[in-house]
Amino acid sequence: MPSFLRIAALLALAGALLTGCASSGPMGEGGRSIVLVHPASGESVATTYWRSPGGYDPQAMAELSSLFRDRRTGLTAPVDPTLIDTLTELRQRVGLPESAPIHLTSGYRSAATNASLARSNPNVAENSYHIRGQAADIRIPGVAPERVAAAAAEMRRGGYALYPHTGHVHVDTGPYRTWTPKTPDNRQDGILEAKAPPRAKPAPVEVVEAAKPAPKPAEVRVPDGPVLAAAKPPGGVNEADAQRLRYMLVNLAAQDAEAKSRRPTAVR
Repeated sequence: MPSFLRIAALLALAGALLTGCASSGPMGEGGRSIVLVHPASGESVATTYWRSPGGYDPQAMAELSSLFRDRRTGLTAPVDPTLIDTLTELRQRVGLPESAPIHLTSGYRSAATNASLARSNPNVAENSYHIRGQAADIRIPGVAPERVAAAAAEMRRGGYALYPHTGHVHVDTGPYRTWTPKTPDNRQDGILEAKAPPRAKPAPVEVVEAAKPAPKPAEVRVPDGPVLAAAKPPGGVNEADAQRLRYMLVNLAAQDAEAKSRRPTAVR
């Protein structure tokens, strides 16, 4: 599992770089805990993934990423921390305690797995948020799927959809939206709204001649008083930016590891 260990190490590094940026969220100051179960394998993770102070625990997030792994290929990618927060808040909104399990039926998917599923399942979006570690298909035992979907709608953030023919609810950390899944009796093209927008390509870098340094401003003095120093702009990184920066760092590293593990072969 070398690639997974590298991902875990990067999680720890990103967490260390941004320690102190996280603050207490809407789910309490002491900590955020979750119990996730993969019903097909019986594998489960029960962990406190966020603590105050300190923020997201890199080891706990690595355990959750392992549970979310692509079950066809065994590949693992970092899970968006705000997705875990979404699942935790959903459990709270339906009135269940921290010990109540959430069943994860589908988490991270590699691009190859997603493409394979899309060929046979019209409800699999081509550019799914599952590929980015930003989506989960879930059930909550003892809670009707309709209630889970209603709770997701009440939160008004991220995408959600109820799949009545399978009994699961899709949630993701994309824009707030919903759609109508395709069923044998309903084949409309509503799944298009489940797609993630394509990743933006970096703008070309233009090389320009270095500008000459601007002259230093003259000191402003008050008669018979001290020099007035210019005020420094406010600094610091807010909670949302810190979470997203951590996620982007580790997600890029995971994509690099996946690309190295799947070197191209000759196509016949």
